[in-house]
Amino acid sequence: MTKRRWYYRLLFSYLPVFFMITSLLIVLIILSISQLSRKEAEKANHTYALHVMQSIDYALKTVDEYVIKEIQTDERIEQFFGNTFAGNPYFSAYEVTEMIVGMMNYNKFIDSVYFYRASDQVVLSPNTMMKAERFGDKPFIEAMMQSPSLYQLTNQRIYKEFAEMDQRKAVISLVRKYPLLSGKKGLVTVNISMDAIVRMVGDMSASNVSFIDIYDAEGKQLMASGNYIGQTDFKKRGSELTRIQSDYTNWEYRSGLNDEHLYTFTSVFSYIWIGLGLFMVVVGGVWITYVTNRNYKPMELIMARIQTHSEFNSIGQENKKQDEFQYIDWALGNLMEQSSRYEKQHEEDVIFRRRHFFKEWLEGNRVIQTEEWQAEMARLQLPSTYERMTTVVIELDKYMEVCRMFSQKDQDLLKFVLIRVVYETAELLGLTLWAEWTAAHRLSVIVFTRMELRKSEKLVADLSEDVRSWVEQHLIFRVTIGVGQVVEDLQELAQSYDAAVHVLRFKSSLGTNRVSFYWETESSRDREMYAHLPLVKSLAQAFRLGEKEWKTLLEQIFTELKIGLFSYDEIRNLMNYMVYHLHREIAELSAELQSMWKAETLPPLNDAIEQFDTLEEVYAVWLTLLEGAAEKMAALREVRSTHALMKQVRSYMEAHLSDPGLSLNSLSERFQLHASQVSRAFKEEFGEKFVDHLIKIRMEHAKKLLEVSRISVQDIGIQVGYTHAISFIRAFKKYTGMTPGEYRRDE
Repeated sequence: MTKRRWYYRLLFSYLPVFFMITSLLIVLIILSISQLSRKEAEKANHTYALHVMQSIDYALKTVDEYVIKEIQTDERIEQFFGNTFAGNPYFSAYEVTEMIVGMMNYNKFIDSVYFYRASDQVVLSPNTMMKAERFGDKPFIEAMMQSPSLYQLTNQRIYKEFAEMDQRKAVISLVRKYPLLSGKKGLVTVNISMDAIVRMVGDMSASNVSFIDIYDAEGKQLMASGNYIGQTDFKKRGSELTRIQSDYTNWEYRSGLNDEHLYTFTSVFSYIWIGLGLFMVVVGGVWITYVTNRNYKPMELIMARIQTHSEFNSIGQENKKQDEFQYIDWALGNLMEQSSRYEKQHEEDVIFRRRHFFKEWLEGNRVIQTEEWQAEMARLQLPSTYERMTTVVIELDKYMEVCRMFSQKDQDLLKFVLIRVVYETAELLGLTLWAEWTAAHRLSVIVFTRMELRKSEKLVADLSEDVRSWVEQHLIFRVTIGVGQVVEDLQELAQSYDAAVHVLRFKSSLGTNRVSFYWETESSRDREMYAHLPLVKSLAQAFRLGEKEWKTLLEQIFTELKIGLFSYDEIRNLMNYMVYHLHREIAELSAELQSMWKAETLPPLNDAIEQFDTLEEVYAVWLTLLEGAAEKMAALREVRSTHALMKQVRSYMEAHLSDPGLSLNSLSERFQLHASQVSRAFKEEFGEKFVDHLIKIRMEHAKKLLEVSRISVQDIGIQVGYTHAISFIRAFKKYTGMTPGEYRRDE
């Protein structure tokens, strides 16, 4: 007993539960099987009725859609209703008849089709072309023409084509007036065969078990499964279980089971079943005893191995009874945890390996051998045979705004949507591709083609434009797509990728929300940004002095950047240089102006540099910020008592720059101020010393004279206030880095 305690524990744990449950189940089965059978029958019957309704609706909708398509696209219909046949009218009418025959052959449910032209009351069918007054369906035509509706799906009716013949058919008619929007020219009538609908329903039903009756919108019975059209003595039905109504036809479908087959199982349930159940209880008890004894053998071996190889130190305490199942539970739990961890790590390794291989291949960081590439393609279920490849890089515009608008979870969802759109669009175009996110805002795509060069380029262009257009229409953000050149060799793909990434660097100049091709920047070259530095310095100085010329200079700089086709990094570097010079010039002004600049203008300027996508966008932001700063600086200067006086001093200096005696002393006498007072006020107002400003305006005037005139250097020196040519030459070289003669030759 002691050695086999787990055997008896298992056995006596199973047997009482087995006897109680089986006894209870026998009673519950007897009580509930009838109700369960009914519910299942109702559920299955509802599904069946719904399937029949959907099948009929789909068949009628298919016919209607086909009719609309033919009306909109077939010129022969337009010619018939407009009575504008070219050539032989009988031959043209024959062509329309052939088209009608084609419509009848399109769908097995179409019994007949005819056109009615209102202008001359002519009816055209596959069998005849006659006046409506002789046509067998004339009353129906008159009723439809008087109806204001442009489309009708009628109830069941009897159709007769020739008045003098007694050939009648039960049909429902799908009527559309022509044209579709006005309906003034006539009717297109498509008669749907009720016999065909009955046959379809008959094929889907088992009439000896279930039935289905169909009633029109007026409550008239259209058909019953197992009966034929026109039959008046419909069979008596069993129990009705389901009623559903079609939103399309307004028909009502009533379905149920025939009484003679209802609940057959419960009707034959008898004492034989009860006896068989009790017998199975006995057999089950014997079987449990046998199985418990048999299944205990492996357990016994496991317990023996546990007792031999383990002391249970990790789960028990010394001198206490040990539980083998506790150790097994701990071991299995630990094993499952490790297995789950290893499986998750393996999945992450596969994803990382895939992306790493993709990125290394694109960036050309290693040489990919053909065998390695084919093995990787086979593992990823991508084609290993190709003729050409192309790289497409999709970049999210205004990515910082996207990050602010959406949480990380939403961003991941949007990125998933974008990559699925790329794959599905490629599938529609018959293209195979491999796409991976190589950066947070950049999706890289490799497109494989087996076509000639021109066709490959066109398909890739179509793919890019379709993706861009779909994103613009359905998502809140926009994308700019760079397309590299088509290559044939594995090792050349890195060049295609570099070209696609390179063209995206120019989207600030080329524009966003567009497809940019590698050849659009082939003519661009690394431009020397120092050519714009004099304009930047002049802009900063004009802004500091409050001159309106700074707006013209700012516009000129951005215009040259746009025309010059500069990359995003080059534009950003130049704008940082502009901020540096503006800040350095403002640092020469009063503390009040510097404080306003640092607090209100400088941070937004830097933010605009970090967040812009296009030149137009950053130009508009900068112009607004600098205009606001200029207005505030002008307002602060106006309240100063020396503002107007210093403007007069500067104007006087510019008017008398040829006076050799122009100095602080002469200005103090002219404006009745002390020389030190003039110097201090000038520095506070304009941010530079009096002497520096005087030298600057003299040298700038001298440069203009050297550029536009042939006056001698000595005479130019006299005109800018230097009586001795040597003094002028020395001052000019110190200011410009070259002598006046060298400057004139360079210009």
